[in-house]
Amino acid sequence: MEMDLRVPSGLFFALTGLILMGVGLFVPGAVAPMTDININLYVGLAMLAFGGILLLLARRSLRS
Repeated sequence: MEMDLRVPSGLFFALTGLILMGVGLFVPGAVAPMTDININLYVGLAMLAFGGILLLLARRSLRS
């Protein structure tokens, strides 16, 4: 049985997104230079969402 490439990619993006979200939430002083936004939090959310979409698509393809 072949493994879908979306599974390890989705896990990677979801895990990296969780780590970045944790840094963004628990280390609020870690902001990007020359800006006041918490880029770690926003990029972590985007990566977590992308990883979740990949995992959802992989799961849907296994059902068919």
